[in-house]
Amino acid sequence: MADNEDLQNNEENSSSFLDGFMDQGSAAQRGGSSVSDDYDKSVIGKNIKFRGELIGNESLHIEGTIEGTVIMEGHNLSVGAGGELNANIHAKNITVEGALTGDALAEELIEIRRTAVVKGNLIAPRIQLDDGGKFRGSMDMVDTDAEMKERITAFKEKLVHPSLPPREGEDSAASTAGSSQSNYYTGTTAATDYADSEAESETEA
Repeated sequence: MADNEDLQNNEENSSSFLDGFMDQGSAAQRGGSSVSDDYDKSVIGKNIKFRGELIGNESLHIEGTIEGTVIMEGHNLSVGAGGELNANIHAKNITVEGALTGDALAEELIEIRRTAVVKGNLIAPRIQLDDGGKFRGSMDMVDTDAEMKERITAFKEKLVHPSLPPREGEDSAASTAGSSQSNYYTGTTAATDYADSEAESETEA
């Protein structure tokens, strides 16, 4: 009788151990799914050159050359040390290790790493500039959600490449191109216009 009870207890302990192991595995999978955005990431290689409007529903890492606009709303965007962007960009989090010329809006964080060269205006709740990183422009650190919504609405005008036709529901190509060209490197209402200041400095020189 004692042997039967010991065997039953061992089976129960083994079962509870396996259940706990499966629960831990499920928890790990659930934890992994919360950061699945890091795994579902596309890469633009160093030998790729792209010109136009780039829109995605997953995270993107860029090692190549992009000219135009990049929209990864709700997802992460990173520019590798060999990447070069001449573009206005919008993403959840933006990390720059290479070269960026243009305005950037992030819903959470913009990181400028020590190898980065950035010229433009930055808008985000948090902006981090590492020691050694080169930056020229303005920083607009948004305090509230209401302010963020205003910045996103105003920033949408910059997210149309001047050489592309308007999206559905927008004005004619001429008016869109005109507004894009006039606003392509302008800052927010709280920032100075980087392009104009650059032009004035060249004129004075």
